[in-house]
Amino acid sequence: MKKPKIAIVGYGQFGRFMAKHLRPYAIIVPIKRNTDPKKVSACDVVIFSVSWCGLEPVTARLKPFIGPETLLIDVMSVKQKPLAFLKKQFPEHQILGTHPIFGPQSGKNGIKGLPIVLCNESFTTANYQKVKKFLKKTLELKVIKESAKDHDTQMANIQGLTHFIGRALLSLDIKSYVTNTQSYNHLLELKSLLKNDSWELFTTIQNTNPEAKVVRGSFLKELQELEEKLQG
Repeated sequence: MKKPKIAIVGYGQFGRFMAKHLRPYAIIVPIKRNTDPKKVSACDVVIFSVSWCGLEPVTARLKPFIGPETLLIDVMSVKQKPLAFLKKQFPEHQILGTHPIFGPQSGKNGIKGLPIVLCNESFTTANYQKVKKFLKKTLELKVIKESAKDHDTQMANIQGLTHFIGRALLSLDIKSYVTNTQSYNHLLELKSLLKNDSWELFTTIQNTNPEAKVVRGSFLKELQELEEKLQG
């Protein structure tokens, strides 16, 4: 069977991580800032692995060279805004939103059993099932189907709050001691998991998801109330 040709737009840390796992099954075409945009014209699939702020400029550069039959996939950690943008830019294309809920750190020992969310914007049933089967049977991921809205609502708590706390821990630069408790070890583990995440990823999680600000506000309010209780 002929291997599909997949363009990975944004060949950073996560883009390279994706390529590593997809390379046995596809011909990977890395698309970097200095790559000739015409290279996407020969690709069957284009995966956008960029931050929200980088999506518009890279789309403008590549759009003239993306064929009408090319399947479009994004891997951003938020779904409503990117999918709405891609649908507006490519109204006739098949578009699939995905969110691999793992990365180079959490997947460094293998990705088997790790979760990935699928938000189908306009893939045909046949193509959607084909992708789902590949992710589930071949890569052995845990596939979760959700609407973009439900995904973002959940991620405001699951990811927004976690990354908010983790970024604070990085700034505090907490260290390991011989007297570590198990609870403290969990904080160190969170710091380690997030230490290589880019600022662009953090701001995407916090600013692109409208529910994240609400969750941050509630968390900060609780911290303030706890401090006031301690002060008597």
